[in-house]
Amino acid sequence: MAGRGPIFHGFIQHFSDKAGGLTVDNFEGDVVDHYFISHAHSDHFKGLEQFQDILNDIRNNSVIYCTEETGSLILSIVGFDRDILAPKFRYKGANCSFTIKHRSSGFDTKVQFVPANHIPGSVMILLEDSQCKALYTGDFRFESYERSQVTINMETFLNNTNNINFLYLDVQFLDLLEEERCIYYPGKRLILEELEEVIHNETRKDGEFDDVHIDCSVLGWQEVAAYLAIQFDSPVGVSEEDPKKKLHKRIFDLLQYRTRLDHPDNSFVHVYSGDECPSCTDRTMRIRPSVMWTFHCEEEYNFRDRDTWLLEKDPEENPGFFNALYSFHCSDYELHRFMDKVKFSSRAEVCPINRPAGVEEMSNIEIKGNIRRLFRKYFRQQQDYGYKRRRFS
Repeated sequence: MAGRGPIFHGFIQHFSDKAGGLTVDNFEGDVVDHYFISHAHSDHFKGLEQFQDILNDIRNNSVIYCTEETGSLILSIVGFDRDILAPKFRYKGANCSFTIKHRSSGFDTKVQFVPANHIPGSVMILLEDSQCKALYTGDFRFESYERSQVTINMETFLNNTNNINFLYLDVQFLDLLEEERCIYYPGKRLILEELEEVIHNETRKDGEFDDVHIDCSVLGWQEVAAYLAIQFDSPVGVSEEDPKKKLHKRIFDLLQYRTRLDHPDNSFVHVYSGDECPSCTDRTMRIRPSVMWTFHCEEEYNFRDRDTWLLEKDPEENPGFFNALYSFHCSDYELHRFMDKVKFSSRAEVCPINRPAGVEEMSNIEIKGNIRRLFRKYFRQQQDYGYKRRRFS
């Protein structure tokens, strides 16, 4: 598996070399002064538990920048000590600009957080000084065809940001193999509305199902349960044995939806974690809000077709188990629309922060080479528009 491990290690060119150091979404390796966390998925704060142990043993001046939602979710996870970690967090708003100072005077870095449309509290991070500009997207969703306010805000940010030297890009669903499995995914709001309609039809009088269970194994899928709970005027049922009960409660609080956790017997909409659903019956409608299954199915679907947005996984083996085409990463189409908007410098580089789905046999070097080839046209195009600046050393 040489060359097929993690593709991003927290290092941001130019900025991580400054005195005291700086890393993004990674706590492994040497201790640095400035840490950033883009959002609260565990692969974006790798090494934080070990870092916590270091803090317990020694005093240092390291600080962690993130949104309050992200910090709150992380501190809700079993294994993290609030007394040790909380003093290190420096919370910033999701539409916030601020400056961090480095050990050498005159080398400050301007930072801007931009909402990433991924999970609650998620942000993109722009780093800038007089010599260089780097944009780290973290995981994000650019729903270019859905004119939502978050998309409009993202476009405004890109329109106002020139001369990006380094783009660290979420390429989870970039279509490197040209299989067209992830070209188009419908917007999140469209999927939620489709779910509401189907559930209403399937659970009304004489329907096939009595209640709905949402798989919330992945942080952020609670958004689906919260939306449905409001539409069906139901508290969210959760088992006392659910290992993520505390995390479910915290994210429902952050979403500020009119929902509450309750005993499963009192609820129409339920959440559960993992492959097993202890409280499910043969009249339970189970929903997994994910698109990863599209890379492992033999059939090819046109996901512009509304009939493919909610598919029963295996009616014979798992009756009532549905895959909902709910994604909080960009589709291939959206990634290219995003790249259309980025204004690069005359010397620019795109660095993937994750491995595209479906390329398990491809090495990191091959992935980077294919991405460079695929996106080369955007560099030429932007230079034609005149977005140029002097080279930096």
